Amino acid sequence: MESNTPLDTTAAEAYEQFIVPALNAPLAADAVELAAPRPGERLLDVACGTGIVVRIAAPRVAPGGSIAGLDIDPAMIAVARSLVRGPDGVTLHWHCASAQDMPFASATFDVALCLQGLQYLPSCVAGLAEIRRVMKPGGRLVALVWSSLEDCKGQHALARALERRNVDAAAILKAYSLGDSDGIRALAAEAGFRDVEIRASYTTARFASVKHFVEAFAAGSLSSRAAISKVPEHQRSGFLEDIDRALRQYEDGNGVALPLGYLVMIARP
Repeated sequence: MESNTPLDTTAAEAYEQFIVPALNAPLAADAVELAAPRPGERLLDVACGTGIVVRIAAPRVAPGGSIAGLDIDPAMIAVARSLVRGPDGVTLHWHCASAQDMPFASATFDVALCLQGLQYLPSCVAGLAEIRRVMKPGGRLVALVWSSLEDCKGQHALARALERRNVDAAAILKAYSLGDSDGIRALAAEAGFRDVEIRASYTTARFASVKHFVEAFAAGSLSSRAAISKVPEHQRSGFLEDIDRALRQYEDGNGVALPLGYLVMIARP
């Protein structure tokens, strides 16, 4: 029986407002450029979130192409559906489902992309094997994951400030659990992918201030908001001061530009 309770999209909307522009948009542009979707192709976006990859890729598969966005979070799918309008000649479909059990026939997609999703799957190998199953022979997979926590300066400062206050930062650290090139290459090979290429890359996330960075993660990062909320009120000012001190070197006249390291995996089924 379906619930009559309205879907709460508050967290997904905050993610779209605060995290997507600063972190995900430049990565999504990189992923789409590397995948090079062509007119008429069928593209799959795994762990699509609020649809930033779909927004960028849709004009590339026009005319005659189609894109499926899949995410396990119904709120993310609801926000994506409300935001994304495909160009004429492109069909968009949204699916709320697990990446380890996708509702697609085998050999359906020419291109698959996964932006910062593999590290959150219960089994990365199972998820990659399922992506491989739904890809056509000769298709292209482009997947991006964060590299080490130390390469993502803002998140590193945030996690360390939490740990100093005995707040569990495990949910934040999980985002960096696939940051080893050899490790993710081995997982892809185990899932059956071939011609696996791993590239290290960097970008920057810009915020108006360090305080704005912390507020953005407190509101929009699903992995950070619960941890930040556990910092006692009387420790909040010291918590912010610790992070500000760690990130002061990245401040400029326009705010703060925080380096972000990530790995790009390009592979074929």
